[in-house]
Amino acid sequence: MTYRVAIIGCGRMACTIDDEKGDARIGHRGLVLPSCHAGGYAAVEETELVAACDIDPERLAQAQARWRIPHGYHDYRECIEVEQPDLVSVTTRPENHAEIVVYAATHGVKGLYVEKPLACSLAETDTIKEAIERNHVQFQFGPMRRNWAVYQQARALAAGGDLGPVQSVVGYGGNPCGGHMLDNLLFLLGDPDPVAVQATLGKLSAHEGDTTATRFKPDAPILMARATFADGTAFSITGPGSQGEYGEYEIVCEAGRVRLMNDGHHLQARRFDQQTRAFQEETVPAVDHWSGTIRKVQELAESVRTGQPGVSNLRATVIGQEIGYAMYESHLRGGVEVQIPIANRERWVSSW
Repeated sequence: MTYRVAIIGCGRMACTIDDEKGDARIGHRGLVLPSCHAGGYAAVEETELVAACDIDPERLAQAQARWRIPHGYHDYRECIEVEQPDLVSVTTRPENHAEIVVYAATHGVKGLYVEKPLACSLAETDTIKEAIERNHVQFQFGPMRRNWAVYQQARALAAGGDLGPVQSVVGYGGNPCGGHMLDNLLFLLGDPDPVAVQATLGKLSAHEGDTTATRFKPDAPILMARATFADGTAFSITGPGSQGEYGEYEIVCEAGRVRLMNDGHHLQARRFDQQTRAFQEETVPAVDHWSGTIRKVQELAESVRTGQPGVSNLRATVIGQEIGYAMYESHLRGGVEVQIPIANRERWVSSW
């Protein structure tokens, strides 16, 4: 079966980010092109780009010409109603995500691929979750590293049990609501249910002169954060001077460590030796790297076909949203630990 695809929002993540990346293998990182949504759909045989939508006529025309998209629209409602796509990518500014996602989910779309961040508040997140679940729509979230080869290798190695139970994951930098950092940490832990969060953030930027600590833009950097989970695991983030989500992660197991290095280029595993009281490096097989975007498109098509969520799914995305906004709640209360779910669903953050 071929799935009809519409892209709503024809900017960087939809169509042009690959121009910034150069060669298919980016130095010593795990990124493999294509990275943009249109490139992913073009590479997967069972998806066909039938429509694009953007409020900017020039940008829309460029997207149609570059990716050979036959039909163009300036109104996403008209695009969905006329084309009746099976799959829709939402790649607009984050302020528009909630209304577009809800409209698509309630007008026959079977699968959604939504760029980061998912929404600008937990109230919007709740609305999105309800619409997607009620209409049985399959879902993919923009952050792609959980779809990369080495991240999946790291998760499998840690979860396999040879290094003992997973205890925690350590990350460096990032921000609460941007998407990448929390999605990566959650995946490496196995997407457990969160219990509590404690965080200190960097400079907060009030949006358009807001004085109520209700609306922020852009997203603040994380200086320190810790989240605990119902299964007894935790993650911690340290921020100052780090490279954020483009750096490294370490999975801490009872009897060893797994470190993701150079943004998913390779990993290192070490086992604790009781006799020497030191960590000994383990042999880890090399993996073939692949495009995370292609994997996301393939996974979304498979989810629509089978009804089974993929590794990037709504539940994991909503957990990340809850933790991100809990970080703001903790910071604004002086860095105290806050319980999840948090009561304030209206705090608004746009990451860009």
